[in-house]
Amino acid sequence: MSMEEGPGANIAVLRKAANLTQRGLATRAQISHSLLTKIETGDRAATHAVIAAIARALRVAPERLLGQPYPDAPHPDAVEALRTAVRRYDLPNEPETTPRTLAELGREVAGATQLRRDARYGKLAHVLPPLIEELTYAAHSLRGEEQLTAWRLLADSYGSAHTWAHRLGYADLAEMIADRLSYTAMMADDQVLSAVAAWTRVNAFQAAGDYSHGLHVLDRASQKLTPDNERAAVVLGSLHLRGMTLASRAKNTSEANAQFRQAEHLANLLPGDTTHHHLTFGPANTLIHQVAARVELERPRDAINLAERFTAPKDLPATRHGHHYIDVARAYLVAGDRDRTMKALRQAKQVAPEQTRYHPMVRETTRVLVSMHRRANADLVGFATWLGVAG
Repeated sequence: MSMEEGPGANIAVLRKAANLTQRGLATRAQISHSLLTKIETGDRAATHAVIAAIARALRVAPERLLGQPYPDAPHPDAVEALRTAVRRYDLPNEPETTPRTLAELGREVAGATQLRRDARYGKLAHVLPPLIEELTYAAHSLRGEEQLTAWRLLADSYGSAHTWAHRLGYADLAEMIADRLSYTAMMADDQVLSAVAAWTRVNAFQAAGDYSHGLHVLDRASQKLTPDNERAAVVLGSLHLRGMTLASRAKNTSEANAQFRQAEHLANLLPGDTTHHHLTFGPANTLIHQVAARVELERPRDAINLAERFTAPKDLPATRHGHHYIDVARAYLVAGDRDRTMKALRQAKQVAPEQTRYHPMVRETTRVLVSMHRRANADLVGFATWLGVAG
């Protein structure tokens, strides 16, 4: 089975171009020589944290190692349209037709948010650019309370756009959108939205492995929020969940546990998981993040034990449900259970096919499964072909 080149092959090429031995790169990245060797040969999956460490050591962006955006990433025309809309954040264009009311725009923003929750990135790609352009015009042309409402709607649209760009591997565009979201939150004069902007901004710190500064941004935003209503509680809880993710990737168990305790306290105040400003928070998503943290902390058995007692609520967004299965697959892979790894990957595909197809850890996990299977496996071959990592 021939494989599309993944992080291991990309690391080897860039390492040689930098005139580094495997041992030299491992030393720079502060990982073991054995681990690097296995990653380059495809026998071990490169985790988020390892990708960030190696990218930093090679002085390249993490997406160069991941091969993002992937050659089969959809809708390049929509990418350029979105770049244009985001670039013109302070240059509103009057719509060619009669501008829609804020109520009409609000319904379309809600629809875009639902597409994001369902991980339907293909449809979302074509909705966002004209929506952002129209909301930009509304935010600059309206006055008073209507103008503030337009800024808030634009912020939610930027949130969906950031997810789309990040998931499809357009890191530079995602970072630009995060900056626009910060600007929009300021114009909306909304402290909760400013916290959402901080949560979004930290994605770039997370991808780069700059965990300490990311945690600082989260802590600063958390200190400005009081969870005296559901909306604020959801956003504050989401800040702590992201803090748990950063701390676990930094292998800081005590900080990860501290962030979990803060999130758990807030989750217990809510009747269940709910979503505000594209952020889902509650008991279920807190447990999902706890499973992911155990994977990052290299405690796969703990992750599996947590996952086995988890029952997802029926209204849990597909993005959260799918991400959970992806992390479960990663845990089973490290634990050496190939059959359950494959089962979890299939479950992720079933609930969130587009998210699964373009998730770098799905591709890494699948490559390692292929490397481990010395005999043809029809199920695995079919899945790898669907991903685009086998031909």
